[in-house]
Amino acid sequence: MRRSLWILILAFVTFAASGTDTWKSPLSVKERQIEQGIEKRHNILGLYPSMVEIPRDSETIDITTTNPFADIQHAVCWTSNYLAGLSYKYAFLKAHGAMPGDLEAARIRADEVFEAVYRCQLVTGVRGLQARGYFLGHGPTYAERTRSDKLPFWRQGTVDGQAFRWVGDPSHHNYSDAIHGLGQYYTLAAEGAQKDRARECIDALVGYWVDNDLKIAEYDRTRPEVPILGLTDGKILNTRVFMAIAGAKVAHHATGNDKYRQVYDRLIEQYGVRALKEFKTGKGFDDAEHVFCHLDLLFRIEEAPELLAAFRKVADGLWENHKGDAQSLFTYIYYAIAPDAPEKEQRLKDALFSLQTFPTDMTVRPQMNSLNPERKPPYPTYLAAWDNEYIWKGSLLRADGWQSRTVVDIAVSPEDPMVLYAVGEEGGLYQSRDGAASWQNWIPIDQNLHRPVRAVEVGQRSRIIYVVCDDGFYLTTTGGERWNKMPVPEDGGRPVDLMVDPKNMNVLYAIASQGVYRSRDFGEEFLGQSWELLTEGLPLSQETRFFIAPGDPGRIYALVENTLFTRKMENAAWERGTGFGLGEYAERYTWLAVDPTNPDHILAGVKSTFGQMGAFSILQESTDAGQTWSNDFKAIFEVLSKAGFKGLMSLAVMSELNHLAISPKNPSCMFAAGSRGVMKSEDGGKHWTPSQEGMAIPVVRSLFVSRNSEWIFAGTPGGLYISEDGGRTWRDGNLLLQFEKNTRRELGGAAFIDAYWRARYYGLIDEETANREME
Repeated sequence: MRRSLWILILAFVTFAASGTDTWKSPLSVKERQIEQGIEKRHNILGLYPSMVEIPRDSETIDITTTNPFADIQHAVCWTSNYLAGLSYKYAFLKAHGAMPGDLEAARIRADEVFEAVYRCQLVTGVRGLQARGYFLGHGPTYAERTRSDKLPFWRQGTVDGQAFRWVGDPSHHNYSDAIHGLGQYYTLAAEGAQKDRARECIDALVGYWVDNDLKIAEYDRTRPEVPILGLTDGKILNTRVFMAIAGAKVAHHATGNDKYRQVYDRLIEQYGVRALKEFKTGKGFDDAEHVFCHLDLLFRIEEAPELLAAFRKVADGLWENHKGDAQSLFTYIYYAIAPDAPEKEQRLKDALFSLQTFPTDMTVRPQMNSLNPERKPPYPTYLAAWDNEYIWKGSLLRADGWQSRTVVDIAVSPEDPMVLYAVGEEGGLYQSRDGAASWQNWIPIDQNLHRPVRAVEVGQRSRIIYVVCDDGFYLTTTGGERWNKMPVPEDGGRPVDLMVDPKNMNVLYAIASQGVYRSRDFGEEFLGQSWELLTEGLPLSQETRFFIAPGDPGRIYALVENTLFTRKMENAAWERGTGFGLGEYAERYTWLAVDPTNPDHILAGVKSTFGQMGAFSILQESTDAGQTWSNDFKAIFEVLSKAGFKGLMSLAVMSELNHLAISPKNPSCMFAAGSRGVMKSEDGGKHWTPSQEGMAIPVVRSLFVSRNSEWIFAGTPGGLYISEDGGRTWRDGNLLLQFEKNTRRELGGAAFIDAYWRARYYGLIDEETANREME
């Protein structure tokens, strides 16, 4: 599908708003920047781990077994594709008379990456058996420490006296990508002694399965072997068979060994390649990437016209599946093979657009294009939800992905509002000491707790932290170094929440599913060590929801099934509320918002939908602790009888109002998570305006205010967002929970190198285009 100018503008505006515009540089500048990034953070003696954890305090990654995360288990594949791109780079520079220094640097880098691919064979100690990847050193790797699915296949090896930890479990894809990359290197970049080493490497790699009845044997030969052809009827050509055909051809081309020609000829004959009328296969980006790359090489080394014609049919069959995907690599290979194919001008424009919108900052970010139906796939590269390994293996058609786990609670230190605490939905506990100014300073502090956290509260000092866990309530007075379980009676049911009394911060309220407990004040050294029950006398229920309003006197609200009960905090009987909700006519929100300055002032809400109007909400307000309510059944009926549906809509807010929170500083100011972004009211809920400026993904799943801060906090699929100006604008809170804790990861960008240098080599991107500023 062709992109319209409007879609292009929308995409650019959205991306600019997200705070990064690294896609705007000329292609030639991006190539240099991406290459520099690869050599810094995706480079283990030439081996290219496609996804790595971004170091908090270094520009380079740890290349030893203590590395916290690098995708070694797929590294030989993407190193091989990267090698292909570097081989094209060397061939292009050589053909166009590049400066000797530039040419020599390109050759050295290609040789280094080739050696990494070869090392994946040498490290196993078995000729032709290929590792998936390696780290330097000894001891268990990240994958072993986290018990990955490749756990049984990690082993120790040595190459040239250097110790490596390598992972096995070879697949046909590993061998396919490797022979493609090695073939490109052999034909385009290898010279002198390196040509001989490449020939030996290719011979060992392909010979390993050719000499074993077309099966890849495991290191441990008691395990099942991998048939290079997979499940096949022995007649119909498929992508996996084609990968084997290509491997045999490359090996014969490089070595001249007749055994490879025999396998090549046999497979060509057995699968009717010469007589191929058409090639059909299901749409799949992974296999398409393999076969397109093999076709590119085969058209250089095969000379038989009838086979080249058959290979063209394979290319046409793949292209039919992917011609509208704007996959730059696929496009450049296809039009190099088939320069006479239709729609060339438009498809090349699409491919160029994907490279032009390729960012140099390849931090993996949440995407949610589905919120913007005016955007149509294929998306600009920076907006697509990337594949986790290699962009061309994935899809520029995927709208959503990489979303953050929701921040489910926030606490602000009363001692220092720059000290923040956050809880992720997975149970992680995090501390920021710089007011959420940087992601590096959101530090996990639950290492010594050993259990998931559900809610957090801060005491009088920043070091005093209370948390709610599934098995109880915990306290640390040492900033998380040591935790102690508080002796809250366990007959109150499941722990739910915890609150510090703002008037006396030595007093806590522990909220459970069956009761509320208050701690007695025996001084800081005895925080949370003695408790009294505040909720005796309520009707029995499977689950009761409690809302606490500390004050003088304070008040407790209890929602028992569908009935509201309340009492003053000190020695008062329970009272039953009236008129709460609208029964079966509307869904009641789960929140009950209590005015922090007046415990008798509460708000509730209901929501419903009507046709294409979507969701709407109606607020109910009580100023007498739930004895009477605005917009109750009687009031709604009177409005409907007098003014009909139009009158009812005059009471409604045309949005959802989830997670409603009242400002502790100004009870007339309220915030709620709307259908899109945050809804804000400055007149006690009478009028509401939307707020989402600055949010990368305006879907608010949690919302918090704090008596210790003027800021507002929102948990979104794009991470934590903070408003410092009363909800007018939002900034990134730098807490993005996609991976392990709050770590960040990036791709290396070898996909750009691979496609860009192919296009330069084949003349599909000229010098002017390569150096043109993005308009």
